[in-house]
Amino acid sequence: MDYLQLSVIVCSLIKFSAAGTELPGQLLLSPSPRNSPAKREAATEPTCDGISVYSTCTDCNNVLVCLGSTQLERSCNTSSQSAAFCVNGTCSTIPDTGEGCFPPPVICTDVGFFPDPTICQIYHYCEGTDQESSVYECPPNYVYDAETALCNPKDSIEDCVTVKCDQDKIFVSYGTSKKYFAFCPFEENAVSSIQVFKCPENYQFHEVSCVFECPEAGNYAHMDATKYFQCYHSEAQLVFTVQSCPSGKTFDQSQQVCVTSEGND
Repeated sequence: MDYLQLSVIVCSLIKFSAAGTELPGQLLLSPSPRNSPAKREAATEPTCDGISVYSTCTDCNNVLVCLGSTQLERSCNTSSQSAAFCVNGTCSTIPDTGEGCFPPPVICTDVGFFPDPTICQIYHYCEGTDQESSVYECPPNYVYDAETALCNPKDSIEDCVTVKCDQDKIFVSYGTSKKYFAFCPFEENAVSSIQVFKCPENYQFHEVSCVFECPEAGNYAHMDATKYFQCYHSEAQLVFTVQSCPSGKTFDQSQQVCVTSEGND
């Protein structure tokens, strides 16, 4: 086997191994007072020709409908529909980022990565609660995997996970995730801004709240820093009790014990 044949085989193996790998996304938008959802900049304002029947985008969220000598404007960005972006003259759930149209940031509910509630190719990174997120986009034909915080190849339509709002429920799960869930505010039977939340470590979402579940025997952090969960086996079952730290101490997960709080040294 000569060098050229070997090189071809090696390149083929690299391409094959990379085909199913998880990938990080591309940063689209960073939080900044100057940042807002981008608008498509057109050299000239689109106008109708006065003869034909067609539609065209005037910017990222609005459509110009041409009906011969008549023209109408229609907004895609309404609370009554999820297709908030204009792409190729029609409303779409996915923005045309190549044309400078970006999905808006979300208001963060915690620190870390979060899936976008309505666009499975988009995800967010949050640096602090109540701040605007940084917006990321997965590569073409990839979707965000909330469990790994990376982009996975989209092999089927089921791989595209979004929040399914239900007017009969207060909170809804994010797909089959036990970590992420959402609150869908309804206004006049239409969903407004969806908020995505995540349960703390060792908690799982159960219909109306995050519930602690013991991963194994040991001590684990409680939402109240002055308390902790003590997990142990009882009659072949893993159970827990809630313990309180002594006054002036808080629980340290790395040491699994209560330590003196800052300011009480």
